[in-house]
Amino acid sequence: MIDSKKSLVDVLLFRAQKQPDKIIYRFLVDGESEEELLTFKSLAQLSKSIGARLQRVAHFGARVLILVPNGIDFITSFFGTICAGAVPVPLSPPHHARIEKTLTIALRILKDCNPEVVVLHKKLYEAIHSKPYLKRQFNGVKFILLNEDKKDLSLEWKNPNILVDHLAFLQYTSGSTSAPKGVMVSHGNVLNNLRAIEKEMELNETIESVFWLPPFHDMGLIGGMLQPLYTGFTVTLIPHLLFLQKPIRWLWAISKFKAYISGAPNFAYELCLKKIKPEERDKLDLSDWKVAMNGAEPISVNTLEEFEAYFNSVGFQGSSFVPCYGLAEGTLMVAAVSSHQSYAFKKLIKTGISANKIEPAADNGPDSTEIVSCGKVIDNHQLLIVNPETENLSESNEVGEIWLKGPCVTKGYWNNPEATEHLFHGFLTDTREGPFLRTGDLGFLENEELYVVGRRKNIMIFEGKNFYPHDIERVVQEAHYAIQPMGCAAFSIEDNQRERLIVVVEVRHNTNFSMENLFKSIRSSINEEFSLSVDDIRIVPRGFIARTTSGKIKHYECKNKYITNYQKEVTAS
Repeated sequence: MIDSKKSLVDVLLFRAQKQPDKIIYRFLVDGESEEELLTFKSLAQLSKSIGARLQRVAHFGARVLILVPNGIDFITSFFGTICAGAVPVPLSPPHHARIEKTLTIALRILKDCNPEVVVLHKKLYEAIHSKPYLKRQFNGVKFILLNEDKKDLSLEWKNPNILVDHLAFLQYTSGSTSAPKGVMVSHGNVLNNLRAIEKEMELNETIESVFWLPPFHDMGLIGGMLQPLYTGFTVTLIPHLLFLQKPIRWLWAISKFKAYISGAPNFAYELCLKKIKPEERDKLDLSDWKVAMNGAEPISVNTLEEFEAYFNSVGFQGSSFVPCYGLAEGTLMVAAVSSHQSYAFKKLIKTGISANKIEPAADNGPDSTEIVSCGKVIDNHQLLIVNPETENLSESNEVGEIWLKGPCVTKGYWNNPEATEHLFHGFLTDTREGPFLRTGDLGFLENEELYVVGRRKNIMIFEGKNFYPHDIERVVQEAHYAIQPMGCAAFSIEDNQRERLIVVVEVRHNTNFSMENLFKSIRSSINEEFSLSVDDIRIVPRGFIARTTSGKIKHYECKNKYITNYQKEVTAS
């Protein structure tokens, strides 16, 4: 039985024996028709081959940096590292032709996790070694080059006999609110989470799934890559840049392969609404898509309703939406709406939320907002809403910080005992109950269902009121036609002991517009909606607004870029 397995290696060997010839991964190289396939048997063979090579150069428990693009090579490198008894550190690889500009994050993580080995392709290896100062950064690190040697099955592989408490991988956080930190995910953590997802989403060996989220992101890695292995079904994978380039590819794959489950952050559903034309939509059949997960960023009721209305004619049902909540520190999924049940939402007064109060709104007035339920916490976990100031339980009508305890809560941050102690060892002040994970997210519970309103670290406070970047960004996006879709970021900086509201926007190419009218539209929209004044608006180059691989805005990085490039200038806008 799968429930008795202690590690991902055990699960891999189990599936290779039980379903050897079944396809587990179908990778669409061009996002449409060019396929690379892996069966459970071939996955086990290639993973053991790479594992055997790694066992010759890496110790048990050694970190292995995987700098390989999404695809079959990445998958076999990841499982090969685990088969070696080592700990994979999956990263989005730098581009070999732009090595100096794109290696920054990898070098930062290299120093943090101190890997013994780096797995990569020959072109990237040569690019690193062509620059003496980059080569020096990798002193003492061994390299495994992915080439024809990976098909050499002659090396003897030894089962490392991994236990549930051993590390499965380091998942570096997205850096959307702070510098990336390496979350230590154990085999027990990930197996418990996969078991919970299987139960909540009613998954089995007969279904199909489609994912475009990259495996350097927890939702792409666990939901897209590990869940098919655990449950035993086939997944079709699409390179995330090809989805962003042409969103119809995602829905086309769901239609063609009759996928039962797929998911993405809210922005992906918005992108489909913006980019997919009626004549493209009408060729789809989405009637088999029964679990459409929406998570990893604030969920918009408007997006859910508009997506259902637009794609209903080709079989999509609104009841298929499964809003969910999770975070890397909780492995992945923490709470979810039960599959085949309609999602719920609350209409609340925004000024009430700003004061951490839950006050129902009577209508759709300017001071109302809709918050979507993310369902109930997964089995064997305890979720509390805690006043972040007193660290006692919040009142039932209050917004508070989400605290979590259970087997999916990870071991902490690699090489960061201070952050681990603070975030993973929360105790209630009055009862001393704990330890809990302080998630940094804010929300409330009603009828045991979780409603998430935003991130504590992203909160901007003006005149004693709380404001969330995503609310302001939504208003800015709709303020003027020249703004690039999802091309704005709002954040605050402290200047002369005062919080200043900053908005940066990317504009559409080849669009005629008046700069004065653009600024006026943004300022008036924010003022009308929030009674706030904008201290600075900047039109920034395409690509300035940093995003995670899942599409979340990296406010921390945007703020740093703004401070570096613009803060010292005289505000001219």
